[in-house]
Amino acid sequence: MKNLSVSIIIPTFNSAKTIDACLKSIKNQEYPKSKIEIIIVDGGSTDDTIEIVSKYKPKIINVPPKKQNVELNKSLGIQKARNEIIFLLDHDNVLQSKKIISQMLVPFVENRKIVGVETLRYYYDKKRSVLDKYIALFGVTDPLAFYFGKADRLSYIYSSLGSKYGAIDRGKYYEVKFTPSNLPTIGANGFMIRRSLLINKADSAPGKFYHTDVNLDLIKKGYDTYAFTKNSIAHLGGRGSVFNFLTRRMFFMRQFYFSDSKLNKDRRRYSLYTKKDFGKLLYVILISVTLVKPIADSLRGYIKIRDLAWFINPVLCLGFVTVYGYVVVEHKVKNIFGID
Repeated sequence: MKNLSVSIIIPTFNSAKTIDACLKSIKNQEYPKSKIEIIIVDGGSTDDTIEIVSKYKPKIINVPPKKQNVELNKSLGIQKARNEIIFLLDHDNVLQSKKIISQMLVPFVENRKIVGVETLRYYYDKKRSVLDKYIALFGVTDPLAFYFGKADRLSYIYSSLGSKYGAIDRGKYYEVKFTPSNLPTIGANGFMIRRSLLINKADSAPGKFYHTDVNLDLIKKGYDTYAFTKNSIAHLGGRGSVFNFLTRRMFFMRQFYFSDSKLNKDRRRYSLYTKKDFGKLLYVILISVTLVKPIADSLRGYIKIRDLAWFINPVLCLGFVTVYGYVVVEHKVKNIFGID
């Protein structure tokens, strides 16, 4: 297989707890090191992040703390990358397999129409935290994405991708075609994409870049062919308690959707919910409040993999509906009373 050159972009901010495992997993890849560029985009970490990453000798880009956020940091890294394939990796991702980079590059080599590549699943490890296991088992950090049918990874409830997205089984990966209406929340936690398309065909400039939005830009222009490789990547995003997990989600929603309504109206192109999804929204709210469906899905999953982590699903469903509802109401009240 042709050895493509890859630029790995990792945004960091006080990431000392996870970044060493992330970078070590890159170092252990059975792929030519001369073909891998690592770019750390740090938002002014005050812990040991910089000391840890310096051991791996990456390119480091510093962003002022008051300006930094995960999406801005990624876009700045993309601007500085020198290779055609961009690998967007978060600081809390770990490449469990030593061959994952080479495996994810296969679709690009075999089909020039492939725009981006993700792993099919998140890596499940029974020894990890309850929330880490939940993310892996359901394939989402947001359970509502699962019920909207827009999860970024496949849940272990299902044995294969089947015919979803018009999937074609190519052996080592599924080739899929996305539309603006069925696009899942792809683009983060281990996502490869062609840099030339990202730069020239999507709105990827700093301040405009959002990981799913740029894919929507491309799909609208006809660049709609993607791949899911039949492997997994670890996502250690379940740090702390369920309360802290929900609090972080509230922060992200405020930051990326309601920090400045006029700006975000222009900048954000993708939303889990659109006006066409109103009926589905009512359905998701109903099942989250009544809990019956989330409990049933937990039982379905438990039959496949015996882990009690499945059963925090109803708690998170109710929690996410509550958090999202609160932020939306908060935003509308502030608009009515002119509060910044």
